[in-house]
This record gives sequence, structure tokens and C-alpha cells, in this order.
Amino acid sequence: MQSLHANQKKILEYLLTQPDGATLDEIADHLEITKTAAKEHLIKVEGLGFLSYRDVKGSVGRPRRYYLLSQEGHEAFPRQYSWLSNIILEFLAEDVGAASVSKMMERLAVRVAESMKPRFEKTGSTAELLSEIAKALNELGYRATLKQRDLRKGAVIEATNCVYHTVAKAHPELCKFDTKFIEKSSGGLNVKLESCIARGGSVCRFCIRKNP
Repeated sequence: MQSLHANQKKILEYLLTQPDGATLDEIADHLEITKTAAKEHLIKVEGLGFLSYRDVKGSVGRPRRYYLLSQEGHEAFPRQYSWLSNIILEFLAEDVGAASVSKMMERLAVRVAESMKPRFEKTGSTAELLSEIAKALNELGYRATLKQRDLRKGAVIEATNCVYHTVAKAHPELCKFDTKFIEKSSGGLNVKLESCIARGGSVCRFCIRKNP
């Protein structure tokens, strides 16, 4: 949303309040601009995949086109999931116990890694694979960097953001997701968590080596 023109943002915000959609005339009136200018903004926003439309036939004349937010348009608005996910994780950790949470996080990591398997299979070397894993971790919110690529010396991925920092302080078993995700994504390399933000470290540092 940040790259959009102010009027394009206003279109999305307006349509968010119009579940049945709005016509070009209504959008232009809302923005207090001409229909030509409004149409140009609509073309831009539609090109980004943020809009859909439906044509409604009247008793006479041409059908009226109503613009609506697409699923992508809805997802363009900020969503604060972290507080809810942290509460859910905390409840789970308290209710089912550490061992069960560890297994659950490992199963979740395997599922997420498998969903990304095609992108990992496209890499041509171990260094490229580890770089792609770091990118995947970034997409998951970790702010990860591949610091060392050489497996002989011990490859290193460092993350400066713990996605469940508050809960992991009391329930470090949640960190099983991180190590299992890297292990599964790398095809079974040995992954050791050498430093952990939730346990007082400045970063989460994962050392990756070939299995003996």
C-alpha cells in the first residue's frame, strides 16, 4: 500500500466500507475528482490485483459496473496477527505441556518446509539452498541473514527477530520450529541453535553442518 498514490489508497479504503461495491461515479464523487482521473487510478489499482468488479444490468441502458476489493485488496490492509498468535501459543504451551508443544512445532515446521519444497529444489548448490532458506525465513518474519556459506566450517544463519519472542521466553520449546524448518528445508542437514534471542542472545544463530 505504501507505493500507492494517495487517491489510490483512498479508493481501497472507500471500497473497504462498500461490501456491495461502488460505481465509477460514486468513487469519483467520494474522491472529489473527475471520472477520467478516477478511472486512471482504478486502472492502476486493478492492475495490481486489488480490485474485482461485477456488472449489474438495469431495466434500460448499459450494465452498471461496480468495483469491489479483491481478496488481494483485502490482504493489502495491515493485519496485526502477532498478538493473537502469541496468545494461542501461550495457551497451547500451558495446556498440553512442553513435550507436546515441541512435537507440534516440529510437525508445523515440516509442513511449512514441504509447502516451500519446489523453490528449494530449484537451487543449484548448497550455498544457493541456504541463501533461499534465509529468504524463506525472512518471509516468515525472522529478518535472517546467511552469514557463512561453507558447510566445512559450519554454515551460519542469523536472525535478528524472534517471531514469538515474548512467549518463547517462558516456553523455549517453541524454538523447535526454527531448527526443524531449516533441517527439513536443507534436506536433512544438522542444525544447532547456538544463540537464542528468547534466552538472552543478541541474535538467533543457527549453525548448519553435514551429518557425521
